[in-house]
Amino acid sequence: MKFKPSVILLILVLGYFAYSIANRIWLEDMRAERRAQELGQSGNRAAGGRAAIPVDYMIVTYETLEDMVISTGTLIAGEQVDLRSEGSGRITQINFTEGARVRAGQLLVKINDRELQAQYERARHRERLAEERERRSEILLQREAISLEEYEIVLTELNSLRAETDLIRAQIERTEIRAPFDGVVGLRSVSVGEFITSQNIVARIVNNDPIRLDFSVPERFFDVVRINSTVQFRVSGSDTLYNATVFAIEPHIDLDTRTILMRAIAPNPDGRLFPGASARVHLSMTPTDNAIMVPAESLLSEAEGHKGFVYKNGRAEMRDLVIGTRTPRETQIISGLQVGDTLIVSGIMQLRPNTAVRLNPRME
Repeated sequence: MKFKPSVILLILVLGYFAYSIANRIWLEDMRAERRAQELGQSGNRAAGGRAAIPVDYMIVTYETLEDMVISTGTLIAGEQVDLRSEGSGRITQINFTEGARVRAGQLLVKINDRELQAQYERARHRERLAEERERRSEILLQREAISLEEYEIVLTELNSLRAETDLIRAQIERTEIRAPFDGVVGLRSVSVGEFITSQNIVARIVNNDPIRLDFSVPERFFDVVRINSTVQFRVSGSDTLYNATVFAIEPHIDLDTRTILMRAIAPNPDGRLFPGASARVHLSMTPTDNAIMVPAESLLSEAEGHKGFVYKNGRAEMRDLVIGTRTPRETQIISGLQVGDTLIVSGIMQLRPNTAVRLNPRME
């Protein structure tokens, strides 16, 4: 009996597929048998069939926490003013050197006041004449040569002229820019002969001794920080440790950062501290006894809070933790751990609740 070529081809294709399926089944059986042998030979497997994860640990104990808040602050001048003219006019004198120290009341800039000076001299002349007329009228009044009403007219004219003189004197003072306090004058931005108005900044005067320090601390220290508390700080580029005294505290908590703004003052006789500099502030708090401190790397931070793992009967038990103060290497645990607990401090990224673990020998 002869088969057609198409039938023969179909038989060959079906035979190939049957062989492939049988071979795959045989290979899977071999792999399953090998895995079973490996599981049977393993002496360090947990009851669930997974190897126990080796971990490092610590026994939770109480410690004394030297509580310290570290914050970033900014130095601010003790006093600082942008010098401006109250009026407008042409500068005739500049009586200061850039970067020099000046005294309160010292004349720094003079604006042309020739017209005002002429008005002042005329007003003073009229005032002197009115004073003489008032003196004579008073004598005549005492002799009853004039009436009281006539004397009061003369006195009123004198007072009016005195007020006019005072007004011109005040206008002349507006052509003078004087130092409002002792300090150092910065770089000037005007020149002699320049016409200026109240919009022009002539220079800046700064008093840096003492200097102020603004910084913030977390709201939980609201009842701890007091006026006259001492803080220490360093500025960028210097290892010198400076002391400052808190003299003002903002009476509300910032809703965005949940911090309290504080202001301290520090002596700066040598002028080494400059306004605008960034400062790293150290604020020491009252030491806390019986604090539970754990390595920072032993904690898991999640959206709902912080977690940790405790060793219990060969398993990793997850705990919800409430943290407190942080130091560069450790974190305070307020709740979630007790003295005597065995806290797992390594390999926590591999752990899940009820994971089998094996404690590594401790290196003393």
